[in-house]
Amino acid sequence: MNYYVYAYLRNDGSPYYIGKGTKNRAWSKGKGEVGKPTDNSRIIIVEDNLTNVGALAIERRLIRWYGRKDLGTGILRNQTDGGDGGKGATKGNTLSKETKNKISIAHKGKKRGSMSLESKQKLSDSMKGKNLGKTKSIEAKIKISLSLRNRKRRPHTEETKQKLREINLGKHRAPFTDEHKHRISAALKGKPKDRDAVEKQRQKILGRTPSSEERKAYLAAMEKGKTTCEHCGKTATLGNYRRWHGINCRSKQH
Repeated sequence: MNYYVYAYLRNDGSPYYIGKGTKNRAWSKGKGEVGKPTDNSRIIIVEDNLTNVGALAIERRLIRWYGRKDLGTGILRNQTDGGDGGKGATKGNTLSKETKNKISIAHKGKKRGSMSLESKQKLSDSMKGKNLGKTKSIEAKIKISLSLRNRKRRPHTEETKQKLREINLGKHRAPFTDEHKHRISAALKGKPKDRDAVEKQRQKILGRTPSSEERKAYLAAMEKGKTTCEHCGKTATLGNYRRWHGINCRSKQH
């Protein structure tokens, strides 16, 4: 448990290198390696007190998050995707199946502890304004698109679903501003609908009977959002109030 993950920061606070090591590794670099900052205050320890496997995993995740300059996907000068721990690793170096299997076995059943508040703040400070005014090249966008194509997200566990329900319970999204509505309208104009996606959604809903819990949640939400019209005195749901009451009410004195 003596490994750590470190980052080298530019003058503007954005990271240009992510690495992992032990002891004095972050402050000593060999020939041919990415040079460390002249100011030691721009060397930060992102997470410490880690196992070797844990440090490799966090190193990989951060490199993937910030992206590599040589691939056109980000801002880091790293020449590999990290996680291999190889000294003097070269571009294109990949893990062997045996190494991948060892890491997989070591991670099974383990949950990584959450980052400390100090580490989260350091990451937040290093990310501020890093992409301001920057756009990805067409080649980089194509690479990202190809890497994400046909990738399916694992379904949420029941525990995660319940947490999401509790977090969102009673929350109401604020109505869109006119400017926001105009942007959505402009973005969708002339864009044909994916017929396969529409048909898939229709088949998913067709003939479906809501559960008793869903009905109760729906009715509770409807009751919570009801509003009494100041002109005719009728009580209506929020959507009907906006459409038929308030400034649109027939009983309104003109």
